[in-house]
Amino acid sequence: MFISKKVVYLEMQKTGSTHVRQVLKRYVGGKTGERHEQLTDFESVKDRLIVSSVRNPWDWYVSLWSFGCSGSGGFARYLTHAPFSEIRHAARHSGWKAGLSATARAFTRIGRHPRWRKLYSDAENQDHFREWLKLLLGAEGLFIAKEAYASSAIRNEVGFMTFRFLALTTEFNAWNSLGRQTETRQQIRDFVTKHGIARRILRMEQLNQDLHDLLAEIGKPISMETLDAIGKTNARSHAKYGHYYDTETIELVARRDWLIIERFGYTA
Repeated sequence: MFISKKVVYLEMQKTGSTHVRQVLKRYVGGKTGERHEQLTDFESVKDRLIVSSVRNPWDWYVSLWSFGCSGSGGFARYLTHAPFSEIRHAARHSGWKAGLSATARAFTRIGRHPRWRKLYSDAENQDHFREWLKLLLGAEGLFIAKEAYASSAIRNEVGFMTFRFLALTTEFNAWNSLGRQTETRQQIRDFVTKHGIARRILRMEQLNQDLHDLLAEIGKPISMETLDAIGKTNARSHAKYGHYYDTETIELVARRDWLIIERFGYTA
């Protein structure tokens, strides 16, 4: 998270957030908190422009997976150590009864959990990506305890990307008390309309242009040439995301991350 007197930037994973934070820190000035942190005290900053970022969901999943293939990222570490990481997560973040329940569910999966390490072994392997995605967005993914995904009702209607995006860009207390337990698409739409806090969303596909417009809006204009010269940070090389998909996995993302596709007009 980046906080200044004029703007608060909420960092969505794999959307160019490191680049955005560095540009804002250089040209706006402010302080940085934990990366990808939720805004727990909305009231204290609600007078400022709250910003986040997004990316084409089909591209986002390839980026998340390939990042794990490089040996990086907390999400890959979590999955490659499942279900034991789920037991640790339940002990740390759940109440006593909920923790016992989550631990019991995790123990029942020992010996039959997916071979996540194999699926993270080759960033060029289409079959590995497709199997990984079908696990993540299918029935197996509903058990993922990270970020309290497995204990939410909304997981039945949205994929992991949308879950993360909503957790970040809606009011913290409302998300935990209401948003996580929404059960229908219309309830989710209504919740976002009422409790969304991000007034501007930067798109990964046109990141510098959106940054340029944001800086102009808050009275800190810089040229596109300057932004382009800075270059993106943490960029990783992998094949174009379309290389990894087939008809089944294209439709899977469309079905699970419908909200982001609907709101921002993304196509495969």
